[in-house]
Amino acid sequence: MRTAFDGPELNAPPTAAVSTLAAEKPSMRAIEVRGLGALAERRADWDDLCRDALEPNLFYESWMLLPAIEAFGEGLDLRFVLIYAEDRADPSAPARLCGLFPIERKMRYKGLPFVSFNLWRHLHCFLCTPPLRAGFERECLEAFFDWLRNGPDGGALMEFGWINTDGPFYEALAEYLNETGKTSFVSDQFTRALYRPGADADSYLTKAISKEHRRDYRRRHNRLSEKGRLDYVALERETDLEEWLEMFLTLEASGWKGREGSAFGSDEAGRTFFIKAMTEAFDRGRLMMLAIKLDDSFVALKCNLLAGRGSFAFKITYDEAYARFCPGVLLELENIRLLHERDEIEWMDSCAEPNHFMMNRLWTERRDIVDLVVSTGTKAGNLAISSFPLLRWISRKLVRPTVSIFFAGLEITG
Repeated sequence: MRTAFDGPELNAPPTAAVSTLAAEKPSMRAIEVRGLGALAERRADWDDLCRDALEPNLFYESWMLLPAIEAFGEGLDLRFVLIYAEDRADPSAPARLCGLFPIERKMRYKGLPFVSFNLWRHLHCFLCTPPLRAGFERECLEAFFDWLRNGPDGGALMEFGWINTDGPFYEALAEYLNETGKTSFVSDQFTRALYRPGADADSYLTKAISKEHRRDYRRRHNRLSEKGRLDYVALERETDLEEWLEMFLTLEASGWKGREGSAFGSDEAGRTFFIKAMTEAFDRGRLMMLAIKLDDSFVALKCNLLAGRGSFAFKITYDEAYARFCPGVLLELENIRLLHERDEIEWMDSCAEPNHFMMNRLWTERRDIVDLVVSTGTKAGNLAISSFPLLRWISRKLVRPTVSIFFAGLEITG
């Protein structure tokens, strides 16, 4: 079934909607896919790629990205560039997917007469590091940039937004840009809280939280427990999944996110995305859902998503009627204790805002996230990148409204 935003698609198997462009190396080729249906037909290749990815990013895995496209992609010019490796020794052998770049094409920079591409990020996507097959990262980047420069809709700039700097993808990208001489500009950079385990939960919390605050949280736990039977529980049974997800939506909609319209349940698209993505995560053993219950009522709920040796703290919500007991913090403290019991989880990305007060207090390490704008090699792209540092400096020095508006249009100041 086609969706409302299934765009024109170019012919090639397995669908009638794909275009190919030979990459510089004959063993690699870039394929542009448009439309949800055409992308979904390559799901088996996609899942195989993510199982062998250079580093994990579940936001770009099929079970997370396909519901996001369906929910939030309508009206956007989305393209999905797939990099395939072909067996030189046996041309008849099936090509193997080695890279996937979900990108959006748009006239991003007002006042500049060219289009650009950026890694696609929706409201609930907290990392855009694309999946590349380990051992093929250099070849994938070469093929992708060749597609950017020579494709029918070639853009002057490619924005790698919201990518982490602490992993092998960023290292491979930086090395490729240095070796090829492509100009780039860091348009934004920030850090957010990251969890890595300590010797044990108690020593971790002693280091992270002052004695005064630990005493305060114990007091709030004790006061909350006076209201009824207090339990910290984890989702285990499939038969409980629907109830837990519905209660998460209900609690979130009843709080400040519901009042400002940013809760999943604020519209049908967000609600459908949450239910589909979390159900897919549970089916794959990727959902770690925790709760605080008072008697039989949910006080707080938290969704963690697992990705290999890592994980992501996706969403948390709580009943604001119990706000004075800090149930969100209490559940985060329980989360830290549980993570210390799971040796297979080496880190958890908070997915939080840079200055998030609670997460920055509880989690002792930080992850660097950058927005990197790269010229695809065109004269216009090179000129734009070379101009950005000067334009940023001018925009900080001058306060005339016309200058501020123009540079805000360029979006070079974040």
